[in-house]
Amino acid sequence: MLCKMQKDINESEELTIHRALWTALIIEVGRLFDTYSKKDVVSFKKLPYLKKQIDNYHSVDIIRDIIETRNTFTGHFSKEGKNIISAPEICRSDLSKILKGMSKLSVSGKKQHQPRNKD
Repeated sequence: MLCKMQKDINESEELTIHRALWTALIIEVGRLFDTYSKKDVVSFKKLPYLKKQIDNYHSVDIIRDIIETRNTFTGHFSKEGKNIISAPEICRSDLSKILKGMSKLSVSGKKQHQPRNKD
């Protein structure tokens, strides 16, 4: 939705919605990788059996950049004034593909059942 809106923004209402989607996306992507030990957060990063897969996703440039700059963008309290990730950068990235891949991970801790090939 963010990328669809990015193509044709001209109304102030659309800009507000666009900014809200952009902010929400950055916040939610960051939450997927949170490692806070003193806060009660739900995060893929806290699931030891997914460590290898999540570390692979975490090493992708767009994910790393979102996480490193999200405090500057959403809370304006980053210690280092890094440039925020723009909506066009997000749209040009593989973020959608990455999130689709992550959505297939099992959070139950059990191996996912693979259908048997009947051939």
